[in-house]
Amino acid sequence: MTPMNVAVFGAGYVGLVSAAGLAAIGHNVVCVDIDREKIGSLNNGQIPFFEPGLSELVTQCIADLRLTFTDSLPDAVAHGDVLIIGVGTPPLSSGAADTSQVLAAAHAIGVNLQRFATVVVKSTVPVGTSIQVVHAVQAGIEQSGSRVQFAVASNPEFLKEGDAVRDFMQPDRIVVGASDERAITMLTQLYEPLCTHENALMVMNEQSSELCKYASNAMLATRISFMNEMAKLSDAVGADISQITRVMAADARIGSKYLNAGAGFGGSCFPKDLRAIVAMGNELGCDLDVIRSVIAVNDSQQEVVISKARQLVGSLKGKRCAVWGLSFKPETDDIREAPAVALIHALLAEGATVCAHDPLVKWLPMYSSLPPEIFTITDSPNEATFESDVLFLMTEWSDYAAIDPLKLANEMREANVVDGRNLWRSVDFSQTSVNYVGIGRHSNEIFKEVEQLKKLVS
Repeated sequence: MTPMNVAVFGAGYVGLVSAAGLAAIGHNVVCVDIDREKIGSLNNGQIPFFEPGLSELVTQCIADLRLTFTDSLPDAVAHGDVLIIGVGTPPLSSGAADTSQVLAAAHAIGVNLQRFATVVVKSTVPVGTSIQVVHAVQAGIEQSGSRVQFAVASNPEFLKEGDAVRDFMQPDRIVVGASDERAITMLTQLYEPLCTHENALMVMNEQSSELCKYASNAMLATRISFMNEMAKLSDAVGADISQITRVMAADARIGSKYLNAGAGFGGSCFPKDLRAIVAMGNELGCDLDVIRSVIAVNDSQQEVVISKARQLVGSLKGKRCAVWGLSFKPETDDIREAPAVALIHALLAEGATVCAHDPLVKWLPMYSSLPPEIFTITDSPNEATFESDVLFLMTEWSDYAAIDPLKLANEMREANVVDGRNLWRSVDFSQTSVNYVGIGRHSNEIFKEVEQLKKLVS
């Protein structure tokens, strides 16, 4: 493989993981961001967010002189033969993705471009953005008075928070959307070390490439909401969603991924991308009823969790609630649209007090002004549950798996557990005073009744 000169625009989650990954496979990478303080920290090996393995990867690539960081757009453009845009696309009030940062980066590239380069859109963007990027780059070139040529390609990222480094280094697929053969050739060379299996590189037109990222996330989110619907039915008929999931996962046509019922999905991708799909449909006159339902089911899961607590303790007013897990999923400190954050808001609105714990999240800015007797984040799970009335498990961190039911029963004022991730089992609490409920599963009271019936029958 011949090392290529690459510039990555944006030192956020997508940009930083992509920059480090490309440097790790041998390319010479400059990552540019307008945040000068962030750039200074990155050049010292300090990562602005937690992602397993990323800090070590960045440090190694800096030491190997394959990765540098700058706040100079002209320097970054001058460096790169491949110019990757990985900036944010936050939602607008309509739900549509805001592509202003993408187009601003494209225009800046055009202004500073001095030789042929391939401009790559890695940010998650609505269909048609690649065409807008072409116009933005061309406008920048015309502004500078240059006549330089360029190509544009769509190259969506498929990174899971908490597993992003492995996803980049061992991709299921690499998607390239381009109509310019020069762009296809350059990206084929760029990703050659990662194309370790047949059909790893999938080439298509720009529109298909842009839509496939949204379609992939929508399918995964649909599986989660579908299982939460089945969990509601399981609750109603006395079935156990965990057993149902086992049966479904054994079907090779279905598989085991994204089948866990629980408190719902969150994060920076699924909620935002689903709303963006609906917004695209609205603009085009397409009624996307399934996607709307996926969003509605997910939004309802907060009430599902709280209603289970009400079944145990009645009114939540004046109750001391412990919340284990604040990030939207394990192995990340990302709280964007985390179900736990929405739950805390609802609990406080009902007059409860909240004591929370998370292995990584130590601060919630939206609640930082509240007095500690109303809301606080503790250093240990046990401190959070001490003298509490209800424990909500909201993130399935491995730290919480080895629970001691007897110790928990002795520490809590009222021993009630709402397992929003089905991390534990009813049987774990059957010999204690703890009232346990999961999502779509038997409570331990039902488990005790079943055991008594078994004894009577025998």
